[in-house]
Amino acid sequence: MNCKHASSITLTIGNLLGCTSVCGKDIGMPCRVETDSRKIKDGDIFVALKGERLDGHDFILDAVRRGARGVILKQEEMPKYSELLQGKDVTLFGVQSPERAIVDAAVRYLSSFSSLKDIIAITGSVGKTTTKDAIGRILQGKYKAHVSAGNHNTLLGCSLTVLSAPSDTEYLVLEMGANAKGEIAEIADHFPPSMAVITSVEPVHLEGFGDIRGVLEAKLEIVTPHCEVLFINGDCSLLAEGVAALTDRPSRVITIGRDPSCMFKILDTKLHQDGHQYLREVLIETPLGVAQLESKLWGEQHAMVVAVATAVGYEIGLNFDDIASSLREMSSPKGRGALLKSDEGIMFVDESYNASPVTVKAALKNLLGIPSRGRRIAVLGGMRELGGFEREFHREVFETAISVADVTILYGKEWNNLSANGKEVLHLHDIEEIVNYLKGILRSGDIVLVKGSRVYEMERIYEWWSLNEL
Repeated sequence: MNCKHASSITLTIGNLLGCTSVCGKDIGMPCRVETDSRKIKDGDIFVALKGERLDGHDFILDAVRRGARGVILKQEEMPKYSELLQGKDVTLFGVQSPERAIVDAAVRYLSSFSSLKDIIAITGSVGKTTTKDAIGRILQGKYKAHVSAGNHNTLLGCSLTVLSAPSDTEYLVLEMGANAKGEIAEIADHFPPSMAVITSVEPVHLEGFGDIRGVLEAKLEIVTPHCEVLFINGDCSLLAEGVAALTDRPSRVITIGRDPSCMFKILDTKLHQDGHQYLREVLIETPLGVAQLESKLWGEQHAMVVAVATAVGYEIGLNFDDIASSLREMSSPKGRGALLKSDEGIMFVDESYNASPVTVKAALKNLLGIPSRGRRIAVLGGMRELGGFEREFHREVFETAISVADVTILYGKEWNNLSANGKEVLHLHDIEEIVNYLKGILRSGDIVLVKGSRVYEMERIYEWWSLNEL
C-alpha cells in the first residue's frame, strides 16, 4: 500500500479524523461507519473499537471480506494490517484512539453543514426511539432530514449518525440515551440541540441513576443553553417541576398529553381494524384546532408518539395534511410492537427488544385490547437494571400479567418465587423449552406477547415459525 501523511483541506475521512497516517486513497464524505463487522455492507467504513471482551482489530479482515472500503484503526496496528491487506482495494486510517477520533470527526463534519436549521434531540425513559422515528418521518416528507438509525443513542452512536448525514442536511434528528448521570450532557455538549423532546421520566436504569430523581436529572441534561424549544410529557408532574426549576429554561416549553393544561391535548384514542391492519386513531386538541390522525403505530402508548410528532411538526411549520399522511403509514418496527402472524393463524406481538416495568405493563394492556377469538399468552423475560427495586417491580408486573393473560410464561431468575393460584403460570429455563411448550399448546386465534430485557434475546423465539408482518 502507498502510505502518506494526511492533509486537512477537504471533507474526507482522513482529514476529519486527523489521521496520523492514511494508507490508500482517502474517502470523501458522507459515509456509513460501522462498528460491527457482521453488519458491514459494500462501501462501508469499519471502525475497530476495543471493548471489555472483544477487540475490533481482530475483525478487520472479516470486515474487508464483507465489503468494507476503509478501516479506522489504532496507529500502532497500521504496519500489521497494511501488510495483511497488501494489494486490497481498502484504505487504512490510523489514529491514536478510534472512538475519540470518530467523535471529533463528527463534530468537525457537522460544523460544515451550511443548510442546517435545527438539531432535534429526543430522550426519555421510554418511547424515545419510536418518537424519534415519527419526527423523522414527518420531516423527511418535506425537508432534507437525517435521522439516527435504530437506537444509536450514545455519544458514539450519534457521532456515527452525523458522519452518515449528507452535508446539505436541514434537520438532524438524534436520540440521546443514558444509563448513568452525565452521559446525555456529554452528547448534548458535542451535538447541542436547538429543539429537544423528553418523552417520559420513569423508573428505568435505576442501578445507574439511583432513584426517580436521578432519572429526572439525567433527562434534563438534554436542555443546554442552545435549546430554544422543549417538548415535554405534560402528564408527568415530576418532569414539569424539573423543567420549572431549570436555571436556563428554553424560551418555549410545549406540553403534550392528556392533562387539560397541555398545549397539545390528547382528547381520545382508540384501536380499530382495517382489513388485516390495526390502526390507532388519535384525537388531539392543538392551538390551531382539533386534529384527528391515525397510524399503524397501533399501541395505546403510541397516541403520545403521534401527539409529540404532531406538536413538533406544527412548531416547524408543517401543515396537518403533511403530518397526517406521514404518520398514517408508519408502523411499529420489529422488537417494538410489530404484529406478526404465522401460517397457522397465530399472532405474535413482537415487543422483544427490551423491557422495563412501565413498558411491560403497557404491552400487557395492549395485549388485552387486541380483539381475539383465542387465548392471550404472555411470554416475559426478566427486567434488568432495577437495582434494589427489582423484586418489587417484578411482583407488580407479574400481577398485571396474570390479570391479563390466560397463560403466563416466565423466563429468567428475576421471576423466582412468583406464583398464582388458579392461573396457568410456568417458569421455563431457556428459549428452546419455551418454544417447545408453545408449539404444543398454540392454535389458530391465539395471541402471544413476547417481551424481555435484551440479555434474554427473546426474539429467538420467532426462529421456529414462518411469520408475516401485518
